[in-house]
Amino acid sequence: MSRVADEPAAVETGERDRPPVVTVDGPAGSGKSTLGRRLAVALGLPFVDTGLFYRGVTVAAVRAGLDGSDPGAAARLAAAVRIELNTDPGGGPGTWVVRVDGEDAGEAARDPRDAPLLTALSGMAGVRQALLAPQRQAAASGAVAVGRDCGTVVFPHAEVKLYLDAAPEVRASRREVQLRTRGTAVDAAQLRSEVADRDARDSERVVAPLRRAAGAHVIDTGAHGIDEVVELALEICRRAGVPGS
Repeated sequence: MSRVADEPAAVETGERDRPPVVTVDGPAGSGKSTLGRRLAVALGLPFVDTGLFYRGVTVAAVRAGLDGSDPGAAARLAAAVRIELNTDPGGGPGTWVVRVDGEDAGEAARDPRDAPLLTALSGMAGVRQALLAPQRQAAASGAVAVGRDCGTVVFPHAEVKLYLDAAPEVRASRREVQLRTRGTAVDAAQLRSEVADRDARDSERVVAPLRRAAGAHVIDTGAHGIDEVVELALEICRRAGVPGS
């Protein structure tokens, strides 16, 4: 069975003065993006991957020659750069994902060589503050928003908050399959270590650490297949009165 936190009271449709937002948070490899996209399709809502804003800033920093050693310069860059997300949850292969100042970031948005810079930038208070407004604007028409601080910081008043989790070995195994499918050589032991390190960094950082939002519904994705996870999430949305669920 899934572990579900105490449920907040359902919101009556007439009480809403804005489109619904559903947040999906959790550690790396917990299945946030997979669930988020399927949930967005089912609910007829845009899909907003908030982590892409940090990847977009990282691409901009590489283009500008910034190394992440100057928080002030990084914050100014984050405030000035224009990041656009493709919020269509049904986008297929070859569909653009994120644009930085009008230019498709392509594979640069997930270049593993820039992972240390991404980590540095995403841990800076000035960068995170600068990205709050554009993240919220991306969900102005409602959204299923995924990330690590969606329910706690970016969308604290979301109608539904979900928190996905799974054992570290399960999440590492998923990442291994994903990489091998792409034809990438994988060191399983190193991958498990990287997942553990990422968990520690996300949970222990001073600014917007990864944690379960108050009132969030917790789903153990290691105990359920994706179809069951989607149904669990949709049932939670129905009980909260989210339209389309």
